Amino acid sequence: MKRIYLDYNATTPVHPQVYKEMVPYLKEFFGNPSSSHWLGKQARKAVEKARQRVANLLGCLPEEIIFTSSGTESNNHVILGAVRTFTD
Repeated sequence: MKRIYLDYNATTPVHPQVYKEMVPYLKEFFGNPSSSHWLGKQARKAVEKARQRVANLLGCLPEEIIFTSSGTESNNHVILGAVRTFTD
């Protein structure tokens, strides 16, 4: 019997290609990308590479890509952006 998972709102399985890309940053280059030490700089390079790849995929500028840590943070960005757009 195949299992049916219905809680994708909480978490989702990682696609094998994503997992393969992430392994070095989970095992070796796990630094905080906001840090100035070597591990942080390696993580920052990975974030910027990902930002560029997403921008290329969407046909926009890398500066237009904002990575967030959660749905709540993403929703806050959207709401604040809408409020600023319609109140200026």
